Amino acid sequence: MSDGAVHAKHRLQAEYPANAKFCPLCGAGMAPRIVLPDRIERKVCTTCGFVHFPSPKLVAGCLVVDTGRVLLLRRGIEPSLGKWTFPGGFVDFGESAADAALRETFEEVGMRATLGLGRVLGVFTDAENPSVAVVVYLAASISEAAPSVSEEATEVRYFAAAEIPWDDLAFRTTIDALKAWIATVTG
Repeated sequence: MSDGAVHAKHRLQAEYPANAKFCPLCGAGMAPRIVLPDRIERKVCTTCGFVHFPSPKLVAGCLVVDTGRVLLLRRGIEPSLGKWTFPGGFVDFGESAADAALRETFEEVGMRATLGLGRVLGVFTDAENPSVAVVVYLAASISEAAPSVSEEATEVRYFAAAEIPWDDLAFRTTIDALKAWIATVTG
């Protein structure tokens, strides 16, 4: 792209913080040290003493439900290109998780949604990929128009619980969120 714009390399982003080598404050090298009072080894700046406390990035998404069916999109970008998931993405600094979930739904499928009384379906993590924690909200469309495709969503459709493509889902957190939704539907 001639304007200097780039696509985020999400697989590379997942290497942070485990493979970070330099202090984000002063640029000096980081070295493993035992940090008190917890006595846990953390990366510590060899110059300024900054301690890096790793934590997951926050992702937020919407399970848009209509007449007992849930909206899924086929991913148009990595990771998990071509797999199904619900609209969602990273929460920006200073943004609420709820606002991020609604923003991502609009960006990915062109749909304005409302949260079901701000109802959080759950917070989901993948023990094998602890770099993200996903907050999933139950939502309903307030758009007149049907959901649409985008660069991030090459196909969009509603699925009843029995139609969900379990073998073609993008992430462990997608599977867990959909199972939690089905549990609320079937009681």
